[in-house]
Amino acid sequence: MNKKSDQLLLDALENERRYTAKELHDGVAQTSLQLGLQASICRKLLERNQLDMLTTELSNLEDRVQKVSAQVRELIQDLRPPALDSDDPTLDDFIQHAIELHHQRGGPAVSYHYKANPGEFKLSAGQMLGLMRIVQEGLLNVRKHAAANNVRLSITVEQGILYLTIADDGKGFNPAEVEARVLDTGGAGLTNLQMRTQAVGGTLAVARDTTGSGTKITVILSE
Repeated sequence: MNKKSDQLLLDALENERRYTAKELHDGVAQTSLQLGLQASICRKLLERNQLDMLTTELSNLEDRVQKVSAQVRELIQDLRPPALDSDDPTLDDFIQHAIELHHQRGGPAVSYHYKANPGEFKLSAGQMLGLMRIVQEGLLNVRKHAAANNVRLSITVEQGILYLTIADDGKGFNPAEVEARVLDTGGAGLTNLQMRTQAVGGTLAVARDTTGSGTKITVILSE
C-alpha cells in the first residue's frame, strides 16, 4: 500500500472508533444511566409499599433492559464480518444481507435493484465488504434522521463504472448544513460515508432526491 492508501485506512479506522464511541455514549451509556435511575425509583416504591406503582416501574425497567440488550447486540453484529450463506459471496449477497438487517431493525421498506452481469465489474472482498458497510451506514441514517416511508437502493454498472445509489422519501436536508456536518466531526454518519467511500476508492455525492423531497446518496467507483 502507498502512503495515501495507508492514511485513508488509518483515517477510516480512527473515524470508526469515534463513531463506535459516540454510539455507545448516545445509546448504551444513556440507557444504562436510565436503568440506574429507574432501579432507584423501584427501591423507594418498595420501601413505601406502593406496590401498584412498583409493578408499573418494574415493567418499564424490563423494557429498558431489553432495549439496552438490543443496542449491544446490534453494535456487536455491525462490528463483526457478516455471516453469509454462500462460500463465495457476491456484492449482491452482501447488499441483500444489509437490507435484511435494516428491515429486522424496523427500517422502512427498501426497493432494491441490482443490474450487473457476473464478472462485469471486478471487486475485491474488501471492496464488497466496504460497499456493504456504506449501505448499512446509509440505511442507518435513514432510520435515524429521514422519517422516510420508502427507500430505493440500486447498484448498476455502466461502461466500467459502478453506481451505488440510496434514495429516500423522507424530510430531506439543507445542502449547506450537510456540507458543514461533513466537515464537522459531529456529523458522524456523513463523515463515515465519506471515509468508507474513499477507502474503497470511490467518490461520494449527497443531494436532495430528484422527487423534491428526501435524500439521495450516490457512490461512484471506477474499475
